[in-house]
Amino acid sequence: MKSWKEKLYDYEFILWDLNRFDLNRSLWVKQAFEAKKYAFAADYIRLYAVYNYGGIYMDMDVEVIKSFNDLLRNDYILGYEAAKGLEAGVFGAPKKAPWVKEVLEYYTSKEFALPNGLYNDTPLPIIMDEVLNADYITNKKIVPLPTDFLTAKSYKTGKITITPNTYTIHHFAGSWKSWDEKMKIIIARIIGTKLTHILGNARRCIIGKK
Repeated sequence: MKSWKEKLYDYEFILWDLNRFDLNRSLWVKQAFEAKKYAFAADYIRLYAVYNYGGIYMDMDVEVIKSFNDLLRNDYILGYEAAKGLEAGVFGAPKKAPWVKEVLEYYTSKEFALPNGLYNDTPLPIIMDEVLNADYITNKKIVPLPTDFLTAKSYKTGKITITPNTYTIHHFAGSWKSWDEKMKIIIARIIGTKLTHILGNARRCIIGKK
């Protein structure tokens, strides 16, 4: 989080944990938590937080290169992780954004624990691809940013490619070792400014999991 505080020094950070999210709110989350599959529970919680509060979600292994302020003119922050495939480690939207709601609703009628004893372990990037390509991306309602904006690193090779467009680097650490690292979500909100085109209710937001 060092780079967050350096580049986003005027943001207020609010911690999300089980005091802010009731496991009984979602059967998917409850089952994933009980199975100790915390990353899948966190997939739902990040969507829930962005949808209900507005903001920018970031994984804790995301390094901030520069402030998001220039991107806040848009109604969303969403990019590609690779040539095909959305970046689920960094994304943002205003409160109650319809596209976030549609991704969130994917989980509504589904259970994480399947009758055959296996788990519905479809990762969030695939779910986002499936839901958003059905309408929002196909019909140009959302045009995801190129890879160098939010990811800037190859998951396969580890090569980092920073350009003038780069806001964040997703390091794909994936080193979730404890409940604290897997499930805590941080929401950070900047006090409203005179900007007219910003995400959310006259506030800039950022959230991340810890």
